[in-house]
Amino acid sequence: MRKNIIALSTTTAFWTPRLSLSLLLLLTMVCPSLAQVKKAQIIGSPTFKDDKVTIRIKVKGEDDRPVMGLEDSNFKLTVDKREVQVKPQDWKSPEETVPPPAWIVVLLDFSGSMNQVDSGGTKKIAGAINAIREFTKISAERGGNTQISIVPFGKTGSNCPESPVNKETLDKFLAANDFKLQNNLDYLKSLTPCASTDLYEPLTKAVKFLGNSEDSRFSLPENSSQPQPRLSIILLSDGYHNVLNEAADFASLTKLLKRHENITVHTLGYGLTPEQLGVKYKLGRPATRADLNKGKVPEAQFVDQKRLAEIAKLTGGIAEFSGNAERIAENLQLFLNALLGEYEITFTQPEAERGSKHQVQVKVSSQKGKAKESQIIEYIMPVFGRSLPLRVRLIMVISVLLIVIIGGVVPFHYWGKYLKAEAQRD
Repeated sequence: MRKNIIALSTTTAFWTPRLSLSLLLLLTMVCPSLAQVKKAQIIGSPTFKDDKVTIRIKVKGEDDRPVMGLEDSNFKLTVDKREVQVKPQDWKSPEETVPPPAWIVVLLDFSGSMNQVDSGGTKKIAGAINAIREFTKISAERGGNTQISIVPFGKTGSNCPESPVNKETLDKFLAANDFKLQNNLDYLKSLTPCASTDLYEPLTKAVKFLGNSEDSRFSLPENSSQPQPRLSIILLSDGYHNVLNEAADFASLTKLLKRHENITVHTLGYGLTPEQLGVKYKLGRPATRADLNKGKVPEAQFVDQKRLAEIAKLTGGIAEFSGNAERIAENLQLFLNALLGEYEITFTQPEAERGSKHQVQVKVSSQKGKAKESQIIEYIMPVFGRSLPLRVRLIMVISVLLIVIIGGVVPFHYWGKYLKAEAQRD
């Protein structure tokens, strides 16, 4: 009887977090209003087609997570301080919009600890690569121009091949639907990770690479009619920055990230949390870096959850942590929604005139919490906007004809009569 109770307790403990997660995902899909709107932001500049104006809106909830599943009724549009009705046919969800151009660098930890198995019994490197594979497939299905570069990183040691992070390795972008991307993942899966973890140097190089303002792929002119590309780095690691000057390195990284506000860094920790390590090794508290030096926790099992969260927060990114491959794949899809999950509204500009200045603002609400207003965006209707109304065009044509007749035909007629009269006198 006791064995049955223990087995039942173990089964319940195993399935409870999984059922809770599944239930939460189901409720979020069925009742998206459960996700409280914390921030609404108009992304980029409006685009134009005649007198039609299109804006893209990113909606965030708790911890900068994207709020998906909203309806057109959740949006209120204000143009020049007057409310404009949002028609269902002029509103698109993130699943319906064509994603903007995106350049994504996936930094994959290739340290020796990635050879260990996760809490689900899958070798970490295999779980990470399978999750990235699913991430690329979903990216391809969403369409648009999404370019992905997968870069393994780690400090090499004796009998361990180098995994350099430089311009050459970072610039191996492939379209999400390119079969060569899958071939690259197959190749990485055949390798055996053996390096040690160095988080900050690879991330620093990736930020500087994407932050190159002279590269037209990553930075368009401010007056460009094309949407600015979305730039993102996904840092997937199961370790920590194991160097003596960690604090100084983190301070330098912080300054760099603040200089490149257009780059979003999402972090994904793979392993046991400090709390779980504390329980596993009977510390009576969450594990810390100090426990590694004292030999209380093996270095290969410690993941710096706090630093990963701080890195993501600096850029408005999302920090996730998981101990199994299934959740890793779900988290990568969450990152994709955060990067490309934008709503779209198209409206007819009231009283549109060429070169006229206007303002637009969006208010987004959910059943839970107060509605959030976006920032006010100013824009100028293009010089070559919509055609002028028929009445105006007719007036212009008639006016031109009258000018030609009065200023050209009539004087010419009298001039001709004058010449004829002069000829008769002679």
